[in-house]
Formats: sequence, C-alpha cells, structure tokens
Amino acid sequence: MNRHTQSIGHLERSVGNDRLTRALAARLDRALTRAGISSARAAKWLGVSEYDVQYWRRGITVPPLNACMRLAAVLHLDVHWLCTGQPPVV
Repeated sequence: MNRHTQSIGHLERSVGNDRLTRALAARLDRALTRAGISSARAAKWLGVSEYDVQYWRRGITVPPLNACMRLAAVLHLDVHWLCTGQPPVV
C-alpha cells in the first residue's frame, strides 16, 4: 500500500474517530499557527470558506485529502505526516 492510499484511508477513518480527528486538527492548527497563517488566508488559498478551515482546526470536520495536500505543499510539510502523524519516510 502506498503512502497516498494510507493517507486517504487514515482521513476516512478519522471521520468516525474523535481521537484521530482531534489529532489531525491539532497537527493542522499547530502547523498553521507556527507559519503565522490565519484560517481566512488558508481558506482563500484552498477556495473554501473560512468556517471550513476553522472546523478542521477545531476537529469538528476533517479536511479532504486535496486540501491536506495543498496545505502541506504551502507549509513545506510532509502530507503523510499531516494526515497521519507518522514521520516522513526518508
């Protein structure tokens, strides 16, 4: 199974698992905070509402993989880490 498939599977499991959702939200919030990027700015980049990003950061909803991939690229993060919390494979 490749990392892309693993990331998709992890995001899908996160939808029904509060612990996974909160962990993803914490990673996303920490990454955006460290980069000094507001929810409004991230939403503009992604073409979603600011509320969507705020919900992701609070763990209310889970971002789709394409949003995670775009955020990871902009923030210079490994998308697999952002989605799963697992360290990048070097």
